[in-house]
Amino acid sequence: MERDEFIKSLGFGLALVCTGSCFQACGGKGNTGTPDPNPNPPGGGGSTASVNLGSQLLAVGDQATANGVLFFRIATGNASSSFVATEAVCPHQQGALVWKQALNKIQCQLHFSEYGTNGAVLQGPQNTTGSTRTLKIYSTAVNNGTLTATIA
Repeated sequence: MERDEFIKSLGFGLALVCTGSCFQACGGKGNTGTPDPNPNPPGGGGSTASVNLGSQLLAVGDQATANGVLFFRIATGNASSSFVATEAVCPHQQGALVWKQALNKIQCQLHFSEYGTNGAVLQGPQNTTGSTRTLKIYSTAVNNGTLTATIA
């Protein structure tokens, strides 16, 4: 192979690699093998997230995440007041939020910020710089065994 041919083939190969990378990056989330922790970010203008109460949130303290919303049960019964729905990721640096029933707090698993069931900041991020804001709490409704949060 002549030098000119080699350089041309190298340039063509590089162009293919770059084009493939661009298509992959521009193709949206795609199937990357890892779930998007917040596929439909809150604030999307009246969208909803739901969980089936026949199979989820059966006991006080249970939690589930759907459509970027963290749901958890704080009391018995299936009235909407028995549940809380909030953002599923921490506003500080997008760490996963979990309900800590024994502590009666929502906690970030990344920097351990803590929030009350009303979204109030109880403790800011630990071992890092920056601050956090209150969590968004979504209104909930129970209908035919389905708990739905309205993301507004």
